[in-house]
Amino acid sequence: MRIRKIIIFIFAVATLAFFYLTFFHSPKVLAVHGSGSNKELLVKNIPLTDSNKIKWWDNNGAKTISSPGTYNVSIWNFDGKYQKLAPKNSGLFPDHDIDYLLCFDDMKTEENCIDKSNWIMDITKTQNGYTYYRIGAESYYRKPSGELVKGERFKTTIQ
Repeated sequence: MRIRKIIIFIFAVATLAFFYLTFFHSPKVLAVHGSGSNKELLVKNIPLTDSNKIKWWDNNGAKTISSPGTYNVSIWNFDGKYQKLAPKNSGLFPDHDIDYLLCFDDMKTEENCIDKSNWIMDITKTQNGYTYYRIGAESYYRKPSGELVKGERFKTTIQ
């Protein structure tokens, strides 16, 4: 009887977590920076798996780009807080490196940067109809026919 209650409890928690992630934890584009066909999207609550990230982009994210022909988009995890352009505070030893930040020129404020470690994925759509996705160490591309293929489209090997 006790094992049955534990199983029911685990099932209930899993069901609630599923509904929370499905309905209340949906991705939101908080900001779009860049001009022309080069954009930086700052997103909150991005899906966890590569396939769900690609589905989200195809169904929702691509609508945020005004250039449907060709584009280069980088998507960044964003909590809603920008930073000032300043070196990291590394404790005892002073640090002068500011390369860890990505700053946006279209914002006329001192706090206009985000940490580059929050990068999620890059999407490139080309004139010949191919769409390339780079997520972490993985690469995918979508053919003009709609087929999604994992891996690089072109590989060069040097022997």
